[in-house]
Amino acid sequence: MKVVFQVFWQICRLKQSPEFVPTQGWFVAVVVIANLFCSLLVSMTADTGLTLLPAATSIVVGQTTTAALTWIALNLRELGDRFTATITALFGCDLIITAAFAVVLPLTSLVPAMVTLVFLLFVLWSISVAGFILHRSLKTHLAIGIMVALGMAVMSVALSQLAIGAG
Repeated sequence: MKVVFQVFWQICRLKQSPEFVPTQGWFVAVVVIANLFCSLLVSMTADTGLTLLPAATSIVVGQTTTAALTWIALNLRELGDRFTATITALFGCDLIITAAFAVVLPLTSLVPAMVTLVFLLFVLWSISVAGFILHRSLKTHLAIGIMVALGMAVMSVALSQLAIGAG
C-alpha cells in the first residue's frame, strides 16, 4: 500500500505520470469509494450545516461528472484506453489532497481568516494536479490540461449544486 500511496503522492507533486497507477477493477473501486468517504467526512466536518444525503449526492454527482467528462475528453482524442488509469489517478490524488486538507483544516480555527486562503490554495493544488494528469493522459500541453481540469471542476461543482437544489 505504501508504494501505491507514493505513486499518488508523486503525481500530486507533478513528478510522475498517471500511467503508473494500478488499474485493476477492485483497486479502482477502492480508490473511488475511499475518495467518496474521505470527501464526505471532510465536507461534513467543514460545514456542520450539511446533512448526509445532500452531501453524499453532491459528491457522487461531482465524481460522476468528472468521470464522464474525462471519458469524453479521452475519447475525443482517441485515447479511451487511458480512461481507467486517468480516473484512478484523478480520484486517488483527490483523496490525498482532501486528506491533507482535513489535516490542515483544524489548524485554521486558530486564525479563522485563514480558512478561505487555505481552501483556495488547496483548490489551486487540486486543479494543478488534475491538469497535470489530464495533460499527460490527453497528450497535450500542460496549459491545456489545466484549462480542461478547470472546466471540468466548474462543471462538476455546478452539476453537484444543481443536484442538491443549491445555487
